Amino acid sequence: MNGTYGPAILDLNTQADLFNPNGLYRLHDYDAIAAGIKRLFGFLRSIRCAVVSTRLHHAMMPDRSAPLPICTPGNPGYAKLPCTLLPQRIEMPVDCGTDLPVHTFHDTQQYIFDLPDANPFDSPRLERLLSETETNTWLVIGGPLESSVRMAVLGLLQRRKNVAIVKDCMGRRDPYEAEMAMRQVESKNIEWLTVDEVIERCIRKPVRRSRLLARVAHRARAATGMAKPAYRRESKAISNGYRLRD
Repeated sequence: MNGTYGPAILDLNTQADLFNPNGLYRLHDYDAIAAGIKRLFGFLRSIRCAVVSTRLHHAMMPDRSAPLPICTPGNPGYAKLPCTLLPQRIEMPVDCGTDLPVHTFHDTQQYIFDLPDANPFDSPRLERLLSETETNTWLVIGGPLESSVRMAVLGLLQRRKNVAIVKDCMGRRDPYEAEMAMRQVESKNIEWLTVDEVIERCIRKPVRRSRLLARVAHRARAATGMAKPAYRRESKAISNGYRLRD
């Protein structure tokens, strides 16, 4: 994952209705997938990696006979998996606005967006964040593959973003539709990674040259007793490699 800016996580609908044995829209192999998600988020807590999460909000999802309403606020199925809730997070309710905090990821590690349907790009505020955040790769997890994951991957590719799917953190509801979605996204220029590969790449990620030079300069000033030079605050919101374009 080499690049000027680090990777970011797009966490799609990791909620009890999809990843719980009593869920209304339980995904196949939900228990194994939930274990992979828990392991990935355990690692994310130890590093400063931006996380953008979605939470279905009384969404009508396609099912075998008729659309099924799931993830109703106030019901247990609406809740996100506890392991996916980071200490520093901001929750964004269903809204047609496009405003975002000025410093984006400066004061928080995670944004959680409520969505009325499966397409993440139907939320104007989330669409803006995904389009304007400068990160070298979006790592997509969650589900369902045949709806939210497929639309998220195709939407990011249309916006010329690098995309990787973490395959042991991704679930499907309908095997046939999931197979069709798999073929569609596999024809695109994306990566398929495991949790182990994500962790290895993040650990092996080299320090950016600008940070290395800053550390060298700091040590030199400390050794000579020189004062830190004055600087002007940059207008763009920059934190740990993530920023919004002006």
